[in-house]
Amino acid sequence: MAADEREELEKRVDELYQERINLEKEINDLNLIKIEKLELINNELEKKSEWMDKERLKAIRERDNLLRKVRHSNEKNWKNALKMVSVLGVLDLVVVPLLIKLLGIPLQWIFVSMGLVTFFGIMLIANYMSGTSPFNTGEIRKALTVSLITVYLAFVPLMAFGIFPFPTGASAQTIVTNFTWIIGTVIVLYFGTRPVEEYIKKMHPK
Repeated sequence: MAADEREELEKRVDELYQERINLEKEINDLNLIKIEKLELINNELEKKSEWMDKERLKAIRERDNLLRKVRHSNEKNWKNALKMVSVLGVLDLVVVPLLIKLLGIPLQWIFVSMGLVTFFGIMLIANYMSGTSPFNTGEIRKALTVSLITVYLAFVPLMAFGIFPFPTGASAQTIVTNFTWIIGTVIVLYFGTRPVEEYIKKMHPK
């Protein structure tokens, strides 16, 4: 009996040893599979990282190109705007007075012509610089303010130096004072309406 038990025990030990070997082999196989999977994942991550680096560099180049285009566009817009302002100045200071002089139109019409030319000119320039298609209230407000100030700056020297004849029964002081009040009111409304609009928007949000 002792010999049989010993043989059975040895057989059992051999089986356990074989199972251990099989388990170690399975563990090694699993480790190899895991290593292969990790290597595949690592390769994919490296490829994705390289692709993302390329895309990032591409995005940086596109951003730089866009900024360069915007900068050149802004420079071009400002140059064109300066040209338009120069043309507007020539129209106000040279063309309009010359036409009124040549056509024999009363001198009073120089202010009307100057105001209209300045109004539409500034409105076109403001619309061009803003890049919007329809005219908005801000552009019209700018054009109206600039045209009135331009007429005022032309009117006061002409009145002061006696180039422009005074209306019958009116004094230069009265006319200049009233016109100054009008210009002051326009300037206050121009700079005062925007804060009021912002305050109303904050108090009554949609």
